Amino acid sequence: MEKTKVAIVKAEDPYGKIRTILDMLSPHGLHFRNARILVKPNICSPFPPEQAAVNTHPDVIGACIRYLKEEGAHTVWVGDEPVWGLHSRFAYQKSGVKEVVEREGGELVYFDEDKRVKKEIPGGRIYDSLSVPAILDEMDLLINLPKMKINMMALVSLCIKNLLGLASFNDRRRFHRGTDISYALIDIAKIVKPSLNIIDGIQALEGISAHSGSVRSLGVLVGSLDMVAADIVGSRIMGFNPLEVVTTQLALKDRLGVEDPKRIEIVGEPIENVRTEFERPFPRLVHPSPNVEVIPGGICPGCTGRILKIPPHIEPGKRYGIIIGKRVRYPRHQEFDELWCFGDCGIEEGKRLAKRFPHLKERMKKVKGCPPLEWWAEQTLEEELKERGWWEEDAMRK
Repeated sequence: MEKTKVAIVKAEDPYGKIRTILDMLSPHGLHFRNARILVKPNICSPFPPEQAAVNTHPDVIGACIRYLKEEGAHTVWVGDEPVWGLHSRFAYQKSGVKEVVEREGGELVYFDEDKRVKKEIPGGRIYDSLSVPAILDEMDLLINLPKMKINMMALVSLCIKNLLGLASFNDRRRFHRGTDISYALIDIAKIVKPSLNIIDGIQALEGISAHSGSVRSLGVLVGSLDMVAADIVGSRIMGFNPLEVVTTQLALKDRLGVEDPKRIEIVGEPIENVRTEFERPFPRLVHPSPNVEVIPGGICPGCTGRILKIPPHIEPGKRYGIIIGKRVRYPRHQEFDELWCFGDCGIEEGKRLAKRFPHLKERMKKVKGCPPLEWWAEQTLEEELKERGWWEEDAMRK
């Protein structure tokens, strides 16, 4: 049985390295001349690369467009849909992607504005069907350009995780709570199969990610025609056992790519030369402020990562309690000036507690959502952008 190739290339500057990767992979049957190609990078946030390593670097996108144009591609579209309901036009401009795409002769598309089509998902675990950008029916090839980074819910964000940007913001909210995001990603992978995958690991992201965290400068690009094989090698480079990644477990089970990791052939740089140990995501489950107490009750990952921002503003002379999760045990020996009922579960628990202890009702503040993504965006991304002077009033869809 022929092995599945994964190319590893050292690259501080991506220009010219895309051709190196394709030469190593020798992709028989993959033709770019006169093709209409959609490039799907990770443009999740409006931060330029010098501010945060959260997006596929604009130069990796530019290098890909330049290569495809040199190979005679008819059209090279570039598109994604950002996080938390941000407008794609805003993210493209602020991140530096717009400038690079226009310079290299590509065309930006806007998944949050353009037409979408409904696709049935055979054997879907989360979705029976899903709306995806209609441009997927117009293209000849899809090229997947993910950023190499940690993700608090999926552990790693690589090729399969990058498909999330094909789902609308409204559809994402239905499963953005924890392990179920990995099951939803595999549903998407059943109807969308990239022809080529190139992981941007030049500057990767570790720690509390995928929208913050610390930069890890690796200087590598990882390429494969098989997104499952690329994810397996990418996670190994990051210091993980590939089977720690739920999307990899599911992709192997559902035969969405390489079926046996032993059938992967590494070409180019040996994996031992680039392998490192990424800092793992660890949500702070104990609030650092001495006057804020978490009152937990089976918290799911969708809410655990938000604890540090609850409440958004802390006064030293006040006592705060955070009701989060289900079936909490209320500490009757403590008095709180404010009780934050966080998420839909926390609100339900607050109602239950208010029946037992009516005096608590007037102290409760409620944050809706499962998880409360809009509230979180306002308290993190919007606040940070305003501090930097980048915020625009129409940046986020309401």
